[in-house]
Amino acid sequence: MSKLNRAMSFQDDLSPVFDALSAWCREQKFKPDSLQGCAAASRLLDLFEDGFTTTMALLDAMRRQAAA
Repeated sequence: MSKLNRAMSFQDDLSPVFDALSAWCREQKFKPDSLQGCAAASRLLDLFEDGFTTTMALLDAMRRQAAA
């Protein structure tokens, strides 16, 4: 697989994380490039690696963590 194909595949694979981060930041009223946004991005990547692979699943998991 070429580097370009791998990069395109990587971006497509992570689009639910980017979408969830955007939605989460809107919900919580902070910018993605803020400290809170960076922390949220880290949590979302961890959740994604744990098997939460859709935007809704990621957001639901974030909401459950925030409520705990």
